[in-house]
Amino acid sequence: MFVSFNRILRSAFSSFLRNGWLSFVTIFIMTQALLIISIFASLNVVISTSIEAVNERIDVAVFFKDTAQEDSILSLKSQTESLEGVREVIYTSPQEALEIFLEDNRNRSIIRDVISSEENFLPASLEIKVTDPYLIEEIVEQVQEMDSDHLISETSLEDNQKIIERLRNLGGFIQNSSLLLALVFLIIAVLIIFNTIRITIFTRREEIEVMKLVGATDWYIRWPFIFEGIFYGLVATVLSSLLLVAGYLTLIKPMVDSYVISTSGNPVFSAGFWTFILLLQLIIAVSVGTISSYLATRRHLSV
Repeated sequence: MFVSFNRILRSAFSSFLRNGWLSFVTIFIMTQALLIISIFASLNVVISTSIEAVNERIDVAVFFKDTAQEDSILSLKSQTESLEGVREVIYTSPQEALEIFLEDNRNRSIIRDVISSEENFLPASLEIKVTDPYLIEEIVEQVQEMDSDHLISETSLEDNQKIIERLRNLGGFIQNSSLLLALVFLIIAVLIIFNTIRITIFTRREEIEVMKLVGATDWYIRWPFIFEGIFYGLVATVLSSLLLVAGYLTLIKPMVDSYVISTSGNPVFSAGFWTFILLLQLIIAVSVGTISSYLATRRHLSV
């Protein structure tokens, strides 16, 4: 049995090398498909991490009218702190808001020359920190309902929602685009492997006839072609993985480390992620190679 298996592998590998440019084109197309799948999977991880980070950092600010008295604002602050899902409420007076603004712009002489510490144009506000970002909208509605004196002028809820919505739309677009492009390349890879195996069968038709005459079983004749398809997938997986890691280390990692922060403190692309990508590439590549080879032998090999 071992001798037969070894002979099947040698026959598959010999055919793999004999096909030359066909093998090269097949591997190239499959590598592109795997790279596209991996790259867009990585982008989805980056966007998901970014959304999570933004969610964790998003609070909502409630701004008050100039006529609002501090006692009334502090009373509303106490009521807000009692709401379920509220972690902390910070009151910022107009003077404190101006001091923060001037400090943030201390190196901008033009702004500091125009605005003095005596002139205040900033409103008082409450900064509401929540335990779950998805509760923000509900909490803001409750705060506005408690504002019976109509002291609130506006909130930052709409701007925060726009940021999250844009990130989610971008994530959905990338996900749909990746699936479409990957599907196109995988279909091309299947067709190329299918035709490669078909050409191989045609060039070895006399050898196949001799094997059948001496009593070779159907699957004994078919297995070398299936393993040839698996070889295409394995080589494409290795090349795709090497290119992906090289691109990540030279191009992506510096940007991710600088601009994308994981809220858990762990690396955005963990060892588990790379293991998942490698297994995903391997499963897809081997499946495509096996299925396309099997279909080719089933249709064009009279066994």
